[in-house]
Amino acid sequence: MKNRIKERLNQIADYMAIEIKKHQNKNALGLYNGEFGILLFLFYYSRYSKDPRFISLAETYSETLVDRQLKKINSHTFCSGLSGILYLFEFFRRNNFINIDISETQDELENYLIIRMQKDIHNQHYDFMHGALGVGLYFLEKKRRPEVILELIEYLFNTAEKSTNSILKWKSIIDYDKGTEGYNISLSHGISSIIIFLIRVLENNIHSQFVTSMLEGAVNYLFTQEINNNKYGSFYPPMSTENSQLFGRSRIGWCYGDLGVAIAIRKAGLILNRKEWIDKSLEVLLHTTKRLSPSETNVIDAGLCHGSAGNAMIFRHLYLETGMIEFSNATNYWIEKTLDLSIFDDGLAGYKSYQLGGWRNDSSLLTGIPGIGLVFISYLLDDHQNWDSMFLL
Repeated sequence: MKNRIKERLNQIADYMAIEIKKHQNKNALGLYNGEFGILLFLFYYSRYSKDPRFISLAETYSETLVDRQLKKINSHTFCSGLSGILYLFEFFRRNNFINIDISETQDELENYLIIRMQKDIHNQHYDFMHGALGVGLYFLEKKRRPEVILELIEYLFNTAEKSTNSILKWKSIIDYDKGTEGYNISLSHGISSIIIFLIRVLENNIHSQFVTSMLEGAVNYLFTQEINNNKYGSFYPPMSTENSQLFGRSRIGWCYGDLGVAIAIRKAGLILNRKEWIDKSLEVLLHTTKRLSPSETNVIDAGLCHGSAGNAMIFRHLYLETGMIEFSNATNYWIEKTLDLSIFDDGLAGYKSYQLGGWRNDSSLLTGIPGIGLVFISYLLDDHQNWDSMFLL
């Protein structure tokens, strides 16, 4: 299988080199959706391949993006804007890829992030990919301006719906086209991401009287959302049991469903030393390793967000943490499935992503071939997959 991976990975890298030339004037610059996500893949591939062409390309591409493109960014979000990009710069520095010096403009950039975060707070928009939490993740990673984190914690506490049985939940937009509000438990946009954020606050030793109680209350809410696995085929719904139109079996994927919810419960159990939470999360996670057919998983493409490579990323993360053979076997299964999904003659290295009812070529980190390539690189190198911190793992 490794020879197949190497062949596909080299094809991905070749396509990315072509895409870089085509993307010079595009507006999509973000970490998840644009050129800075490509840059992440490029640095990893150059380290993996040791190919002088790609080493040079990574360096010159980073200079191009920083010198010519950074000024064009007009978004603060983690997905497509400045907080995700600055998080990436800090990740590059810590992992000895490159030290991108923005010291002359750092205060200005961070003040912009704070202003936009405060606007999100005013609008009660916490979404980590598109709202306030993404800014918080950057400041946690950079270990700067803890007062910003404390402001965000206070916002989360004040906007939480609290019940007498130690349950906390947050309402959010679940349908932007219709403006519909509801409760979202997912890792990508919902309460599971709040849990991961609070865990990282504790890991950074930022002290607030609210953090532990919010963490416990949010996990308690997740437990109220458990559905009948024997009836529905999953332990948790896509969003919540309170959204009747979205009730039922959830997918196997990073963005929604059992994997993300159980990851959040597990990490909360580890940091608060709650064995019953860890045991429950393992029950859910081990069950997901047995869901393999397309009808059980709803996996039809290969990207990180809702595809096979994202599942490989999560199961490999779990194997690295636990050493459990079930997660190693699941990793291998989803790696092989990712190889098998390279079927399009007109795709990028044979891959297309399925979005909005159609198939399209995709060079974004979140749903396209750079994310697939990162999973392949970490698998081949048997590294610690440090980059998955950008996906709340």
